[in-house]
This record gives sequence, structure tokens and C-alpha cells, in this order.
Amino acid sequence: MALEILSNRLVSPCLMMLLCCIMIGLLSSFPAAGEDVKLTNISAPLKDYAELGFTLPTNVVVETETLSEENYTSGRELMASLLLNGSRVTLHLLYPCQAPQTTLEPAAMKSLLEAYNPALAQANYSSELLSVGGMPAVGGMVQNQIFVAYQPTNQTPALVVMDGGIDEEILVDFLQYLRITVNEGASLLMPGYCPDTTKVNSQASATSNAAAGGVATPAEARKTTFESNKEKMAADMQAAKEKLAAAKERMRGF
Repeated sequence: MALEILSNRLVSPCLMMLLCCIMIGLLSSFPAAGEDVKLTNISAPLKDYAELGFTLPTNVVVETETLSEENYTSGRELMASLLLNGSRVTLHLLYPCQAPQTTLEPAAMKSLLEAYNPALAQANYSSELLSVGGMPAVGGMVQNQIFVAYQPTNQTPALVVMDGGIDEEILVDFLQYLRITVNEGASLLMPGYCPDTTKVNSQASATSNAAAGGVATPAEARKTTFESNKEKMAADMQAAKEKLAAAKERMRGF
């Protein structure tokens, strides 16, 4: 997994507080760019899985770095990194094995992020609901980085990680106009990558049904039938022996 938030370099409490205040204040309000600032729309494909788009002032130097597919414990991700005036921004498009079906509440989003990377359990989250491209998001700081997470689609969350030293105006513009258009017909989850939860659930259901006196599985039904037939066969053989013995006793009188 390529999420680089495990550095031992800790920012000072004052700097962390300052950056958190900047992020919370700016993301909550999203002030419009000044009339004298010219903006440039930028877009790029993320392989066949999504289209990335954002808007920045024309004077911001944008450099692309990497685009790769990565595995993590409970899913896979598409990771893209770029530099904005030298500050790194990393996008993580997540494909969890257990994909969300609805818009996640903040607590559920935090749990998903921590499952993706346990380091995010140590993050300082904003107490306010943030916004990315007009969509609800959660965010905060972990060590020397700022992060924001939201759902471009219900089933495909996105995590954006930014250097703590990124320019405030660039941060606001980038997140305000960020667009990730997911191709819902494509997925990084190749067949067999995720555990077969259907089989596990079927086995658990069968065990539960048997314990509760419910409907048995086909294998259990065959076993029950065999045991019943075996008992009937033994009873029939015993009855036949008794009839044979009685017949022998009658024959002795002749």
C-alpha cells in the first residue's frame, strides 16, 4: 500500500492546530477565487477506471508523478500522485471488498478509512462535515499530512492526502473543484481476490438452521435418510430372525 502517512516526523501542536483551522475554515466556506485570478481546468484519465478533473489558478505548476494499482487488506485501490507547486497530493480511489451501498455517515467513513490504513486511527478528525466538489466529506490531519475522504460514488470512496505545507489557496481551489468521475462498469477487484463471503454465509446459515431445528442442508438430509434406512434395515433383520426362530420351533413338533 502506497499511502505515505507513517512517517515518524510529527508536526508541532501549534502547527497542527493552525493547519486544522485553515482546513476546516476554508473547506467549510470555499470562498470564490478573486476576479483577477485566471483559472485553468485540468482533466486526465485514471486508466479505464475513472476521470480526474480539477481547476487551479493558471500560475500553479502541475506535475504528474505516479499512477498504479495497489492491494490492501480488505480491497484494492487506484493510486495517483501529483505535485502542485512542489507539494504532493495523492489520490486513493478505493475498491473495498465489502463496498458501501449508500452514502456513509462520518463514523462509518472513519471505520472504512481505518480498515484501509490503521494509521488513520491516530488521525485528528475535523468535528465539522467538510466538502469536496460540493459533496460531503470527512477530513483531518495525521502526522504531517492533511487528508479528506468522500464518495464520488457510493461504492467507490476516495481519499485525498496532501502535504501539510501545501499553499492554502491551492488546497482550497483543488478541493473545491475536484471531480472524480468513476466508471461504474470497471473494477479493480479481479475474480477471486476477495473472500467468498457467500459460501461462508451459507455454511453459517446451515449451521444456524440445524442448531435451531430449521431446514437441513442437502448433505444433512442425505445423512438423516441413511441413518433412518439403516435403523429400519436392522429392525427388519431382527424381525426376520424372530420369525425364523418361531418357524423352527413349530417344525420340532412334527
